[in-house]
Amino acid sequence: MPDTFELVALALPTNLAPEALPAAVKRLVADCWPGMSRAQLVARARRHALHPSLRAHGASALGEAGHFSLILSVDGATVQLIAHLRRVAKRRVSARAARASKVSRPPLRDPRQASLF
Repeated sequence: MPDTFELVALALPTNLAPEALPAAVKRLVADCWPGMSRAQLVARARRHALHPSLRAHGASALGEAGHFSLILSVDGATVQLIAHLRRVAKRRVSARAARASKVSRPPLRDPRQASLF
C-alpha cells in the first residue's frame, strides 16, 4: 500500500517570480489548501489541464515534511513548483469508520480575498 501524504505548502523555486506564472498555475495554487492529499493535488492539477508530474527529492520520515517537485506542463512550457508534503501515519480502521471518515475539503474562502489570487 502506498504511503499517504498531505500537502503542507507549495513554494516557487528561487529563480521564478510569482508574476511569471501562467494563469492556469495561479488558479491551481489558489485552489490548493493545507491538508489536501497528494491524490487530490494531482487530480486538481489534471482538472486544470496542467499534466502534472510529482517526484520526491529523497525519503522523509513519518510525520516530517518531504520535498517534492511538482512539474506542470502549460501550453508547451514547463513550470516547476516545490511541494512540501507530510507523510501521514497509516491507521487501521473498521469498514464502518472508513466510510464515515471525512476527506479533506477546501476551506471556505472570503470573496473579498479573491483578488489576492
